[in-house]
Amino acid sequence: MDAEGQKPRRRARTLWLLGIVAALAVVGTIAAVLVYRWQMPRVRSQIVRILSDELGARVELADLQVALGWQVLVEGRGLVLHHARETPDVPPLISIDRFTIAAPVTAVLASPIRIDSVEIERLAIFIPKRSDREPDADEGETPRQPDEPGRTEDRAPEAPSAEAPSARERGPSPVVIGRIVATDTSLALQSSKPDRAPKEFLIHSVTLTDAAFDRPVSFEAHLTNPTPQGVVRTSGQFGPWEADEPALTRVGGEYRFEQADLGTIKGIGGALESSGRFDGPLERIVVDGTTRTPDFSLDVGGAALPLETKFQAIVDGSNGDTLLNDVQAVLGTTPLTAKGGVVHTPRRKGRTVSLEVAIANGRLEDVLRLAIDEPRPPMSGALTLDTTLELPPGEPRVADRLALDGSFTVDDLRFASRGIQDKIDEFSRRGRGKPTEDQIENVASAMRGRFRLRNGTLSLTGVRFAVRGGLVQLDGKYVLRGGALDFRGTVRLDARASQTMTGWKSWVLKPFDPILAKDGAGTVLPITIKGTARQPKFGVDVKKIF
Repeated sequence: MDAEGQKPRRRARTLWLLGIVAALAVVGTIAAVLVYRWQMPRVRSQIVRILSDELGARVELADLQVALGWQVLVEGRGLVLHHARETPDVPPLISIDRFTIAAPVTAVLASPIRIDSVEIERLAIFIPKRSDREPDADEGETPRQPDEPGRTEDRAPEAPSAEAPSARERGPSPVVIGRIVATDTSLALQSSKPDRAPKEFLIHSVTLTDAAFDRPVSFEAHLTNPTPQGVVRTSGQFGPWEADEPALTRVGGEYRFEQADLGTIKGIGGALESSGRFDGPLERIVVDGTTRTPDFSLDVGGAALPLETKFQAIVDGSNGDTLLNDVQAVLGTTPLTAKGGVVHTPRRKGRTVSLEVAIANGRLEDVLRLAIDEPRPPMSGALTLDTTLELPPGEPRVADRLALDGSFTVDDLRFASRGIQDKIDEFSRRGRGKPTEDQIENVASAMRGRFRLRNGTLSLTGVRFAVRGGLVQLDGKYVLRGGALDFRGTVRLDARASQTMTGWKSWVLKPFDPILAKDGAGTVLPITIKGTARQPKFGVDVKKIF
């Protein structure tokens, strides 16, 4: 057959192939529509069932759309999960404004279902407090709340029981997700105390990898800490999820706290950086870390000092309290240790700092720089101190809210003011009975006593100020605001009264030597100290002498 005869056959064959392709396209389109309509409720029911079973939740889903191709794209809106123990005044366990799921077309046929990625917008998580007891059998189910208009409620074939097994007792996870990204997330932990608001954290972004219900999930998060305000970057592992008691779900990893403004805590200031590790259930996280604040300050007007700490703390997620087991700190050059907590104050907004503080081999000038509004510390010396410290929340200055109760010892005490130090040197010379020996100078003192600070007033008891040749014993009060002094006590000298003077004054005092010599001391004088810290007024209580 010639070439002219083959052309009609080729043309017919081409038309036949085109017809087959068109028919397949029509059948494929019809099949796609049928599969879409078949898969839509199946995907919806799978999402509801998995979330209900694995999280122990009652699930609501407002809208779901499925797009089929080489990849399955699922977009949902208004996903809400209610805790099995829900009550009318408790928010949902989880609520999501919008989510998008991307998975291969064969994902729903695999076991476990393998999803490439999930993107979540505006995720809110509420962790209820741990239940004190299981519900009684005759209490029945929690009444259902009326559905919101325009929202449908989906239920798993069987509602999760209050005695569902924990994540560690379940079988393999029915779904594995390669990557979950959530933005604009809030995490709230319900307080175990009925009068406290939930502790809330705003998480700008969180990424989970290799996510499943039967294993810990790796995460990276970026969030803002409310108080002190600052940026936290953290990574670690979360889970597996404890459906019955979400507060027992474990979390662990590393954190870095940056740009923290201590000024958001009333009464203190400085820029803090911290890093460390954490581990434990959400209701009781153990944190081991360090902090560095190059400019720590108090609002009493003192200077800013560098403060570095190494600590172990327990963060109680059920009430937001922080228990400090062991704090090793250095303030300026002074080492100190502390333990205690930052706990909620009943019927008041905010938390109270309650600590036991100890200083050994510290420097008095470091503490005075921080606490006194003076160009330079008025005294220096080796400081030993033990005290309880309580700082409740409130608007007044730290000096008016701070409560202290303890004891102190200062050795090798010297005064910055040349005038005051000259008086101390003179006191030592006269106490030794050598009033004219100028070689006795720059005398070191020692001081010890007990103190109690309340409402801005420092009460001192059993204060003993000693130099070679003399001893001052005092009790009294010092008002921090204004510096008013009101002390009474005694001066004891080794020398007789007449030996403290020269010339005619010595002869005048000789008759008084027997009167003023008491209790083994050469001279005992009752004294008062009035005025202010900047201008003290010393006096002798003559009535007590006689």
